[in-house]
Amino acid sequence: MSGTRRSELWAQLTGLPVTLRFLLATSFFMPLASFMVLPFLAILLHERMGMAMGTVGLLLGVTSFLQFAGALGGGLVAERIGLKTTMVTGLAVRTSGFALFAAGLSVPRLAVVAVLLTAVGDALYSPANKAFVVGEVPEQHRPVLLSLNNSALSTGMALGTLISGVLIATWPLLVFTVVTAMFATLTLLHAVLLPRASATRPTAGGSRADWARAFLTPPALVAFVTAYVFWFFQNYLGVFVTAEHPAFVYSLALVVNSALVILGQPPAARWIGRVRYPVAVAVAFPAFTLGLLAFAQPGVPFVLAGTVLMSIGEGVIFLKNELEALAAVPGRPVLAVGSQRLALGLGSFTSGIAGGQLYAAAQSGGAAEDFWLYAGVQGLLAAGLVVLLTARPARRDRTPVPAHPSEGSGS
Repeated sequence: MSGTRRSELWAQLTGLPVTLRFLLATSFFMPLASFMVLPFLAILLHERMGMAMGTVGLLLGVTSFLQFAGALGGGLVAERIGLKTTMVTGLAVRTSGFALFAAGLSVPRLAVVAVLLTAVGDALYSPANKAFVVGEVPEQHRPVLLSLNNSALSTGMALGTLISGVLIATWPLLVFTVVTAMFATLTLLHAVLLPRASATRPTAGGSRADWARAFLTPPALVAFVTAYVFWFFQNYLGVFVTAEHPAFVYSLALVVNSALVILGQPPAARWIGRVRYPVAVAVAFPAFTLGLLAFAQPGVPFVLAGTVLMSIGEGVIFLKNELEALAAVPGRPVLAVGSQRLALGLGSFTSGIAGGQLYAAAQSGGAAEDFWLYAGVQGLLAAGLVVLLTARPARRDRTPVPAHPSEGSGS
């Protein structure tokens, strides 16, 4: 990042209201705490509690679906009771989930309830949080703010896993106690620092049209296709790489992916926000396709090259989809965020099912690398589909977005 670009980002960050700076910090500390636990749940549930792997897989699948699809319900709750109230409630639910896990580390039934509570808490918190963030700045500043929010999230996820990697196997009670304390503190800080906000109900008569724009226009459909293609990389690169190379290679790929998104997206955010949707698609989906095909080639350089290409596509299209979703439903950011998370959840779920079958087919043929050829072909087909979806953007309602949707009129 150039010195000028870095100075501009720093000036924008320090010029933000205190509440926004607090929420950006929260975007780091929440995933830091969560990912001290979440990546290790399968190990704890299976090895410590003796839960069958089939049951573990089903529980984690339901949890993931609740986090993504439940965000739509969380958004509707936020429109009714207000953004601050929904965020505090979501954090309180997550805190209770981690506390229950700490209290019942040897009781599988309590662990199941605890895992589901953490998912419900996230489904409540996430859409309200993002709606509050984007509502506090003019539309032209959204790309940079959302990219900073995403970078904070990715950084917290990476560091949380790193910090807890050794501790959780030996002292799981300590880790869960620390995580519970962190979430309890965040809950209190949200209750004290955020301004009271009333509900943000939609204007009369606009609800049906808003739902159509949220779910039946390119942002949601492209988000579904994006998740379907990208989750081949998320779900199956580790299995593939560790079968052919030392685990260090996979760790290096994850570091490269995180670093490129964390450091690359903020300086590119203004361009991503300004560029037309078809151009963003023309950058992201060829990068996805070439990245998937690169993994089919032997050697560590191709693993890293594929990771770089996937990271470029990720950095561009996920942010662009989010911005387009917000623009498609002016004045209802929680509905926009909820529709995006639902689309991503359905896409990742579909990708997991299809990817498992394709990987099994490639392995049965004796060439696991063929999986990436299958995935690459689908990436190419997906590129053609999203070009068609975005070639003629739907007309948008240009009703001005309130400067502070968190301060809606309510009733």
